[in-house]
Amino acid sequence: MVTHLERYGNVEGIPDSTIIADCGTTNTVLLTADADLETTWAAEVQVAKIAVVILTNNKDGAVKWGARLAKGRQEIVDHLRKYKKPCAIRFGADSKVCKVRLYGKRRGKVIVI
Repeated sequence: MVTHLERYGNVEGIPDSTIIADCGTTNTVLLTADADLETTWAAEVQVAKIAVVILTNNKDGAVKWGARLAKGRQEIVDHLRKYKKPCAIRFGADSKVCKVRLYGKRRGKVIVI
């Protein structure tokens, strides 16, 4: 895992499009709590051919979300293996994957789990 601080230092305001492109270049999965990223930046996610894991909220803090991610890690990995990139995986407060969005002309769809 590479944090925003490790990759960009103390620089704030890095555009989402830059972060998405960097994830594509470095072949890393983007973990975010930005619920709008799934649709607002869909074209960029598709071009960068990345996988995005989106937390369902950003209000519970790092300690709770860290525990939830640790508990649901294998399920996230299983979904990343099952669905080819580009895709977005919605991860809930119950430590489970609740939705997968596939991007692309012929495969664009939402799978509610």
